[in-house]
Amino acid sequence: MPRKIAVAAGLPQSKEQRDQIIDKIKIAEDVGVEAAFTAETWGRDQMTFLTQLAMATEKIQLGTGIAPVYGRSPGVLASTMASLDEISGGRMILGLGTSGARVIEHWHGEPFEKPLQRLREYVEIFNLMMSGEKVVYDGEIFKLDIGFRLDMEPVRKKIPVYIAGITPKSIEQIGEVADGWMPIYWPKSRYSEGMAQIEKGTVKAGRSIDEITLCPVVTTVLSDDPDAARQEARGPVSFYIGRMGVFYAQMLTRNGFPEDVKACQAGWEARDPAAASAAISDRMVSETALTGTPDDVGKGIDDLAEHGVDMPVLSMPGGSLEETEQILGTLVNG
Repeated sequence: MPRKIAVAAGLPQSKEQRDQIIDKIKIAEDVGVEAAFTAETWGRDQMTFLTQLAMATEKIQLGTGIAPVYGRSPGVLASTMASLDEISGGRMILGLGTSGARVIEHWHGEPFEKPLQRLREYVEIFNLMMSGEKVVYDGEIFKLDIGFRLDMEPVRKKIPVYIAGITPKSIEQIGEVADGWMPIYWPKSRYSEGMAQIEKGTVKAGRSIDEITLCPVVTTVLSDDPDAARQEARGPVSFYIGRMGVFYAQMLTRNGFPEDVKACQAGWEARDPAAASAAISDRMVSETALTGTPDDVGKGIDDLAEHGVDMPVLSMPGGSLEETEQILGTLVNG
């Protein structure tokens, strides 16, 4: 049976790189990759990129991985996603998160206040807008009382919403309002604990845990040199611990890596990124990343499935289009 995997489109730094990624996602579609997710920081916006991808493909699912719940109103996002769902023929997934104070306050110019409450209201309003019903909502943050309706007939009245929560409260909230969990750097041996937390939320909402898709983003480094692959995989998780606020450091500390986190933070405090990266142990790499040859990574995908993962989001392979086709074909079909 083919493996169910997704790929991360990444952050194209040039038009040429963007065009190559589009070609690679067309290849991913051809070999049976289930979905492709775009990201967004303070460069190219992901909605324009998703429009290009929707017009260049026919069947692969496309999603935001992730879109922050600041910077765009729920109304703008609902209009955008409904339009993209129409262009793509009903293939969109909405991945949401809060981002962090540094980006929200210093790029979007909005106060990073009550992120968890904002996330809840955002999802509830988005779902209401997509349903075609009158939008009347009396929230703590959003108050919409005229009764607008989405002024188009959406392809689907429900676009799946995945949330990139990593704090205990945000994870439980996923079970109440969302359709999927999309964490990054969450240790694979702790997925069952995260899903148990989500189940508390599904019980509150009268839902089933079976309604939640586990779709983690997993750093993937392909190499015939296992040591070099692990070394490359240390960099991203080190950056998230030291330069992406406190949430990832806290999450990994709670999930069994206090020594790694403390040593990594010390490296960043000393302005020594190499030392920060070196502080990431092989154990953390094996828990948060997939490394090695395509066969090694394929076995890792099977292992993730044993830990309850429905669809991991893997890093897009580097190299030529021919190499990408061979690698992704191996990962999907074994």
